Amino acid sequence: MIVDFRRVQSHELIMIEDNSIEVVSEFKYLGITFSDMLNWNTQVDNMVSKVKQRLYCLSRLAGFGLDFDRQLWLFRTMVLSLIMYCGPVWLSSCGKGQVDRLDRYCRKFIEITGECMDHEILVLTTRIIASCGHPLYHYYHRTRRHYILPRMRIERFRNSFLPRSTKF
Repeated sequence: MIVDFRRVQSHELIMIEDNSIEVVSEFKYLGITFSDMLNWNTQVDNMVSKVKQRLYCLSRLAGFGLDFDRQLWLFRTMVLSLIMYCGPVWLSSCGKGQVDRLDRYCRKFIEITGECMDHEILVLTTRIIASCGHPLYHYYHRTRRHYILPRMRIERFRNSFLPRSTKF
């Protein structure tokens, strides 16, 4: 595979000890599919395919009456571990559409189980509020009834864990 962004791509035949090296447009190495244009479309397609298969298995297990904690454990081990494998390599450079595609299938877990993972958010929030040494501790301000967060204009903050955690 040769990565070249020039308009006219002309490459000579590469020979090593009288053996020619085949030039390919993409290859899979340690489970990650690299392309010659350094986009991750094929990788995301492969991931979506595997995630669909594993979510189908989870849906079948949910039909047999498996409790939510075990379903959550299976989701983390079967699906999230697959998505997060080498995440810093490919996930950080994916486009928004590709990330949304993966996120859509992760949200299917909530549809399959029929429950929301809000109890996990509650547990994490309780840990943050209980530990004054936690980096997020100073974001929570207590009023009489509930916690409030300072106003932030950044879209990334609005989509983060913190606004959802103050709804309890």
